[in-house]
Amino acid sequence: MTTRCSYVDTPDGQLHLRMAGLRTKAPPVVLLHQTASHSVMFEGVMEFLGSRYWCVAPDTPGYGNTPHPRGTGSIALYARVLRAALDALGIQRCWLFGHHTGASIAVQMATDDPTFAVRLALSGPPCLNREQIETLIPKAAPKRLEEDGSHFMAVWNRIRAKAPTADVALLHREAVSNLQVGPRYLEAYRAVFAQDFEGQLADLDVETLVMAGPDDTLRDSLEPAHEALQQGYLLELPRGGTYVCDTHPELIAGALSDFFTPSPVQRKQRAS
Repeated sequence: MTTRCSYVDTPDGQLHLRMAGLRTKAPPVVLLHQTASHSVMFEGVMEFLGSRYWCVAPDTPGYGNTPHPRGTGSIALYARVLRAALDALGIQRCWLFGHHTGASIAVQMATDDPTFAVRLALSGPPCLNREQIETLIPKAAPKRLEEDGSHFMAVWNRIRAKAPTADVALLHREAVSNLQVGPRYLEAYRAVFAQDFEGQLADLDVETLVMAGPDDTLRDSLEPAHEALQQGYLLELPRGGTYVCDTHPELIAGALSDFFTPSPVQRKQRAS
């Protein structure tokens, strides 16, 4: 499956994205990445999904090959820019998936336009309580570029701590993605902390799947997120952590296919 890269013009500037599969009359699958990664993390997932769906994976403003936004980033701003890019592609409805920060943005997009997501899937939803947020805020403070290059090792150690057994090539890619963003690489984390994620979840009127693997840093958010939903489904993945989209793309692709376009048997099981 060939992944194609492209740029789309928006009122806030150009936005970079990846696409796979053929465009059809069916809604596309839109995939929103975590911080500080970018759309490359979905290449494996799109390899599985692209034979069945048109897949679109944008780079959040400030990450990957999309330039930084003017002013400080926020979840509302990211959602607005991504929606403008999807509008430019003629996408008015989609099956919407977000991982970590991407889950925050996906929920914001579904909040801004309740008709946008046919169904919504969230991997590692950041449903954090105030105590957790207060603990994490200092860790998301803006970082400096150090003359001695020590910021390189700081980024490497932080990435390694998230997934100590991950392939070194994946860790290298993620560290480079972090460094490419520069001193603003934690900006999206602060945007997540400022969002009323749980409140938005509770107001959603769309079927929503929440899932995570046993080693995901946000695994403990799964049950609170599910409890907040009006039309929620919970899936405990048998394997995977923070980088599950890279390490187990078949699990994510299978879960999305089953949820977005379930078989008649699966529909009956959900209804029972």
